[in-house]
Amino acid sequence: MDIAMSSEIEIPAEVPVMTLNETVLFPQAMMPLYIFEPRYRQMLADVLSAARIFAVAAVDTRQEEAEVLETPHSIAGVGVVRACKQNPDGTSNLILQGLARVHFEEIVAEEPYRRARISQILSKSDGSVQSLSAIQPTLISLVQTQMRLGAPIPKEVLQFLSNVKEPENVLDLAIYTLCSSSKLKQQLLETRGILERFDQFERYLGSQIEQLKLDRMLKGGLDDEHLGNN
Repeated sequence: MDIAMSSEIEIPAEVPVMTLNETVLFPQAMMPLYIFEPRYRQMLADVLSAARIFAVAAVDTRQEEAEVLETPHSIAGVGVVRACKQNPDGTSNLILQGLARVHFEEIVAEEPYRRARISQILSKSDGSVQSLSAIQPTLISLVQTQMRLGAPIPKEVLQFLSNVKEPENVLDLAIYTLCSSSKLKQQLLETRGILERFDQFERYLGSQIEQLKLDRMLKGGLDDEHLGNN
C-alpha cells in the first residue's frame, strides 16, 4: 500500500523515523541533517537504496521518560532526501525536503532503527479564497516590519517567500523559517485548518514585532510616535 502525495511523490505506508529534540519538519521545508549515530547510518543506507524517504519527529516531552525512550509526537513530517554527501569518517550530511504531515498509526519496529506505519494528514481549507490569498501579502508585510525593526532575517527569506504562490506552502515555509519556538512549531504542524494555523502564527509574529519595538525604545532607537507604526 502506498500513500499518494500532493507533490506526485509516493511514499510507503511504513517509513523509518528519526526522532530528534525540538526538531519539526514542515512540508516543502529543506532541512539539513547530520547523520552520525550507527543506527541512523544504517537507516540512511537503507533509505538511499529504496524510496529515499523517512519521517522526522520531535520528542514529546509531555510523556513520562520521553527523553530516555525518545517518545515521538504522534504527528510528524515525512520527507525525501534531495542531496546527500557521505564523509570519509562514515558520517553524512543531507538535505531532507518535507513532503507531508503524517500521523503515526503504529510503531512497528525499534531495531535497528524505529519504523512506523503512517497515514497522511490533509489540511482543511477553512477560509474563503480571499482570506487565504491574503496570507502571503500579510506575512511579507509582517516580515518586512520585523526587518525594519532590526530582526536578523536575511533578505533571501523575504525574496523566497515572495516567490512561493500556494498560500499554505508560504505559511508552512514561513513557520519553519521564522518561528523560534519548537513547541509552537509542533502545535502549528498539528493544526489542520490553514486559516487557523495562519491566525496563530500571525499572533506570534505580532508579539515578536511588539518585542522588537520595545527593545528599540529601551535602546533609544524608536520614539513614541513610531511605536504604533507597523
